[in-house]
Amino acid sequence: MTRDQLISLFFIALLIFIVYQFFLILSPFFRAIFWSSILAFGFYPLYQKWRKRIRPHETLAAATMTALIFLLVVPPVLLAIMSVAGQAIEFYQSATAYVREGGFEELIDQIRSFSVIQNLEARVFQWEPVKQNVTSWLLSSTRAVGNFAAGQAATITKNLFLVALNTLMMSFLLFIFFKDGEKIYDFVYQTAPLEEKNRKAIFGHINETFSAVIRGQLLTSLTQALVAGIIFWTLGLPLPVFFAAGTFLTALIPVVGASAVWLPLVIYLLSTGHQAKALILFVLGAAVISLIDNIMKPALIGERTKLPYFLLFFGILGGIKLYGLMGIFIAPVVMSLFFALVKIYQEKYL
Repeated sequence: MTRDQLISLFFIALLIFIVYQFFLILSPFFRAIFWSSILAFGFYPLYQKWRKRIRPHETLAAATMTALIFLLVVPPVLLAIMSVAGQAIEFYQSATAYVREGGFEELIDQIRSFSVIQNLEARVFQWEPVKQNVTSWLLSSTRAVGNFAAGQAATITKNLFLVALNTLMMSFLLFIFFKDGEKIYDFVYQTAPLEEKNRKAIFGHINETFSAVIRGQLLTSLTQALVAGIIFWTLGLPLPVFFAAGTFLTALIPVVGASAVWLPLVIYLLSTGHQAKALILFVLGAAVISLIDNIMKPALIGERTKLPYFLLFFGILGGIKLYGLMGIFIAPVVMSLFFALVKIYQEKYL
């Protein structure tokens, strides 16, 4: 090995080690950095228009945009969290009382009165063990929801300083991303060890995918949650804010979707003798709430990412398992980057 090769090898090893340490140092703040970057990316087109209007005051533009997002996003989110936590506790108490007072067993007996269910029970399985297990599961699940909600409410109430610190950090990061976002992007772009053509293609893929996923996922889920909340409130269902928030979260997840919220509510309405409301909710849930997902996501995500739908479907599921809620945004970008690199490899080496 020549002296130049040894120096190059040492430099690369040192660079990898320092980059690794750099990420370790920033790892405690990764969530704040990630969600700040999501907000900055989503609002950046609006910031660019605002910056053009008040040039050359870029610092003022970044500060006012950060303040606007802070006022538009943070208070509603905190109020929603507190409201959802309160309604989740109420849901836990109501559900527990419903199960303990025998309401669930009455619902099971009503279902068993259908001849189809009686035939299945006679030929396929014994219902009593199933009923006991399901009842036990419902009690434990509602208890878990109640404990989680109470814990979140207590955390927000008791750790206001920590919440304020995280909010302040995200606001500061938002300001930095707005003010110096183009410089940060240019630094990463120029540092990437790729040919100009390949570098442009890869960063274009990442930008397009990130933009499509952020706007597609959030807009679709928010639309479904708003529509579902209005429907739940109009039908007089209990805890509409809680179930609307649940719709927003489940709408982000493939397979599960918004039907994980409205379909159990249909069963609840049937069991309480509100057949007309149950029919209305079933029709609106299938034809409006869930249909929004099938219309908006393919238009906002599928066409722009150029990813096969089945791969995007499984990728988001895998991303959620690996990274939690952040995986919804990370997984499509990683998959898009994978195909971009494969294409470059085929062109350059094959």
